[in-house]
Amino acid sequence: MAKGAFSRRYLIVDSPQKLALVVQANRLQGLIWQALLRSQKLAVILEPANGDLSDCISQIATAGLTLPDIILLDAEAPELNPYDFSRWCREAFPTIQVFLTRCRHDQVSETERRWAIQQGAKDFLDGFQRDTLMSNGANNTKRVLTSIDHPFLDEKSLLMVLLNVRRQLATTGPVAAAIPRAGAGAIKANGNGANRQGRQLGTGNGVNPAANPATAPNGLAARQAPSGPDVLNDIGWVASGLKSLGNRGNNQGIDSGDSLFMAPPALKAADVPPAKKPIKDDQPVPLRRYRGVVY
Repeated sequence: MAKGAFSRRYLIVDSPQKLALVVQANRLQGLIWQALLRSQKLAVILEPANGDLSDCISQIATAGLTLPDIILLDAEAPELNPYDFSRWCREAFPTIQVFLTRCRHDQVSETERRWAIQQGAKDFLDGFQRDTLMSNGANNTKRVLTSIDHPFLDEKSLLMVLLNVRRQLATTGPVAAAIPRAGAGAIKANGNGANRQGRQLGTGNGVNPAANPATAPNGLAARQAPSGPDVLNDIGWVASGLKSLGNRGNNQGIDSGDSLFMAPPALKAADVPPAKKPIKDDQPVPLRRYRGVVY
């Protein structure tokens, strides 16, 4: 065997960790991207979609720092032109792959995808919606990993993250869904367990006042109307605490988001058991037996 043939044959080189720069106008979309990519052992930097992104990339290159391998850019960012940035990045840094994303409008068509690719983007991906979270999450992750020649897909870690995000979204459903429907039965009136007959939302002539805000009672139309944007576009919900997107929530066995955001209920005075009466000296101590053991 020639000298050095063994080392050339069995040389093992660890590939460097891929770096992804996630630039999303909606923070929750960015957090989901961050959790999905980190489950596949990618390094992720999450940045808001404001400022001059091209200037930021140029300064990173000038400083001699590691450039990102992929950039996930929100095409709906108000302060960025995704197509101008894709063309600039293709000319200045051709090794960086730019993925455009969109979540607030209809599904990305093939025409839009081809146009984005012609402008320099690698692909145009759909954002994460409540009803297509599992399919879009798996499909988008596979497309990104394929573009950077990632060795394999860790399906177990990916599934754990998707199920965790899905569980978090399920625990923060719309408030309007909790309003009783027409013809509902008795509901609780107060905290002492007393019940009263539920009010009928419909009128005697069969007209539902919720369908017509002008004929609805005061406050009913406001309760029936959506209380705000969908949770996937609600930045306030993210700020309140989405702490279990990674494996932390799974390791601790968290099944619901209520334990993350709610404080334990305070004990009332009536709930505290009364203190035991002290035993007098002349009073005999009672003996208790359990399976022959005196205690």
